[in-house]
Amino acid sequence: MWNYGYIRQKTGVFFNDIDEYADRFTMMESKEPRHRTSLAATADLPFGKGRKFGSTGPKIVDLLAGGWSVSPIWKLSSGEYLRFGPALVSGTDPSISNPGRNRYFDTSMFQLQPPYTPRTNPWQYDGVKGSPNWSIDVSVAKYFALYEDVRLEFRMEAYNLTNSFVPGLPVMAIGNPQFGRSVTQANLGRQLQYTLRLHF
Repeated sequence: MWNYGYIRQKTGVFFNDIDEYADRFTMMESKEPRHRTSLAATADLPFGKGRKFGSTGPKIVDLLAGGWSVSPIWKLSSGEYLRFGPALVSGTDPSISNPGRNRYFDTSMFQLQPPYTPRTNPWQYDGVKGSPNWSIDVSVAKYFALYEDVRLEFRMEAYNLTNSFVPGLPVMAIGNPQFGRSVTQANLGRQLQYTLRLHF
C-alpha cells in the first residue's frame, strides 16, 4: 500500500504589532511539510503448515518456522518550513545550496531588530526548511493454534529499525551563538516492543 499527500493550507495571523492593533489579518502559509508519503506491506512467509515450504514437515518445524508474517512500513515527510522572528534582514532569499545540521540558511543576513520597531521581514521563506523526517518500522508476528477457536499471537515490533538520526529544527533565536544550527534530535532511537496476545 502506497500513500502520498500534498498539504497546503493558510491561516489568518497578525503580521506584526501594528496589524494586531488594527485587527488586520494576513493569510500566512502553513509551516507544515508539503509532502508526506508512506509505503507499507504485509507478507506471509511461505513456511509451515498450509504454505509452500515445509507443509508436510515435522510438527516442531511448523512450530518454529511456520506461520510467520512480516509487516514493514516506510514513512517520509519533507522538511518543515522555518519560522523567523522580527529581524533586520539584508537581502530577499536566505536559502543556501547545501543546508545541513551546522547551517540551514545564510545566518549573516539576519541581525537583531531594534526595540519598538515593527516587523518587516517575512515569517518564512520558500527555500528555507528543516531536515526531511523518515523512518522504517517493522512488525513480525506468529500465530499458534491452541484450540479450534483459540489462537496465541506473538508479535515483535521495531520502531526506527535502522536506528537513524534525524536532526531537529535549528535554533531560530537571532543572537544565539547556535542560530541556524540544529542541536537536537527530531526522532527517537530504535525501540523494540514484544507482545503476547490470546485470541478467542
